Amino acid sequence: MCGIAGAFAFGLAAKQIDQTIVERLNYQQRRRGPDGAGLWSSRDQCIVLGHRRLAIIDTGPKGAQPMCDATGRWVISFNGEIYNYRALREELKQLGCVFETNSDTEVLLNVVAYWGELGLRKLRGMYAAALWDSVERELWLIRDPYGIKPLYFTETAGTLWFASQARALARWAPTNTNRDAAALTGFYLWGHVPEPFTWWAGIRMLRAGHVLRVRGSEECHTKQFAKIEDAYVHRPAQPLQPGELRSLLCDSVSHHLVSDVPVGVFLSAGIDSSVVASLASELSPNLQSITLAFDDYAGTYDDEAPLAEATARALGCEHTIHRMGRSEFDAIVDDFFDCMDQPTIDGLNTYLVSYAAAKLGLKVALSGLGGDELFGGYPAFRDVPRLARWARVFKLQLIGKTIGRGLRAIAFPGMPPKLPGVFTHSTSLSAAYLLRRALYLEDELELLLDESWINDGLKSLATESALAATIAPLRAAAAPEHVQIAALESCWYMRNQLLRDTDWSSMAHGVEVRVPFVDFALIESLGPAIASKSPPIKADLAACCNRLPTAITARSKTGFTTPVRRWIANGDGERVRGLRGWAGRIHQRFRGDALSANPEVPVRDAA
Repeated sequence: MCGIAGAFAFGLAAKQIDQTIVERLNYQQRRRGPDGAGLWSSRDQCIVLGHRRLAIIDTGPKGAQPMCDATGRWVISFNGEIYNYRALREELKQLGCVFETNSDTEVLLNVVAYWGELGLRKLRGMYAAALWDSVERELWLIRDPYGIKPLYFTETAGTLWFASQARALARWAPTNTNRDAAALTGFYLWGHVPEPFTWWAGIRMLRAGHVLRVRGSEECHTKQFAKIEDAYVHRPAQPLQPGELRSLLCDSVSHHLVSDVPVGVFLSAGIDSSVVASLASELSPNLQSITLAFDDYAGTYDDEAPLAEATARALGCEHTIHRMGRSEFDAIVDDFFDCMDQPTIDGLNTYLVSYAAAKLGLKVALSGLGGDELFGGYPAFRDVPRLARWARVFKLQLIGKTIGRGLRAIAFPGMPPKLPGVFTHSTSLSAAYLLRRALYLEDELELLLDESWINDGLKSLATESALAATIAPLRAAAAPEHVQIAALESCWYMRNQLLRDTDWSSMAHGVEVRVPFVDFALIESLGPAIASKSPPIKADLAACCNRLPTAITARSKTGFTTPVRRWIANGDGERVRGLRGWAGRIHQRFRGDALSANPEVPVRDAA
């Protein structure tokens, strides 16, 4: 796990890259890779690659990056892990490839060198990488199918700049740092900036499962090599056989334990992290587990420490509870905001538990993120189809918008903010999903933003069309509504918020978070079962582990909570009220962002 950066002058009037800019990009991302920094440039200095290292596999000097292959043709700067690198290494050695290290980086390099784009489908892991082919004079940028690892780029005057953090590019690369209307609007719609937009108009995120290739004097072009939605319907729907789920999960967890440094696990009182911990403890003795708890919750239902401790004891883990009080939080909260790459209402939980893990000396930790998307754990799996069916029964496609606008105009005291949306956004599965997940709906944005920003932003986002496009192949295959919701949750909420926020908030402490439930090989195996009439649910997940306390398996789903809203006050002493109030506070932090060259974005108080 690392940070990557670089630049390629590919235009007809290409000039030498200013290496100091790449060095600054590297330095900006230093917390992603505290174990070392590297820089490589071609002889003509038209391509420069930078790297910040968090040493996990082949931790010695030979594993440092940027790295060249044995032929000298290829160079790579890589962020992530390739969990099946050992098997791929043996396969490539049989084909004549020569290896000079024991790293997964060199394996990735040779996978692309030998198989090209077809080789990307062989990779099992999380990755964002830049590869330079000195013979073809071609730069490759690639990103894993789920989008676990971020990669941002900007193109200015025939030069492509890229980095692991959008903020680094905004600060140091020559790019348009004006506010992006789609990003601003998207933030208030979702609570995050949706891919591929970023807070800065000139910077874009490489889409998940895509490869961008550019040659000298040619334009950039991108191609998708893997698609999560296809995994549900690439084989006929078929329920899981007895024991199959446990076997698949053990396989994923075992791959995610591949490391040359100790691997721990984030353990809460939930089923997802408990199952990961249970399976990992079977495969890795003396597993270190860590739980984040809060002094304010001690002795209450919200205190997850007692149940997590009971689970760790049953599994034989070396367990640590980090209890956090107000004073410790106050000492680090400014750093949390400073590390936030783009505005988001999430990320705090992972930031805090990663902070605790780093204090223990852990560099790698497993997480239960992704379990809800696989096993239907969110209320959206129940609520969204119900809303869509309700709309069909009452024919809201014809009158829903009229009723919704009327309710919005009346706005009687105490009316739930989303009540009008029940009528305007229940007309399709994708619209109902937006209603369930949205922070604010489109017709509420006029309370927050100037009309020009709303119009431009909504036009660029095309949110409902994009949501509908996500599930279009599933609808064409007559896939059940359950699997359509699974695809939406994975490709929107998880990808744009959970995974992205997990990345920056954990890497702020030099901690690599691995997610065994978010594994392309796993979803390809589980997809047909999820698309069947008997999709696996949380009870099936819990049944994979017989060592978990009954209190864990019988516990109803609750989101991880913190007392932060009681701790953070507005200037007038009022507490932050709800996620909408939190969004307003986050935006206030980014409004004064010195990186932006444009005048302050007009926005009304959202708290």
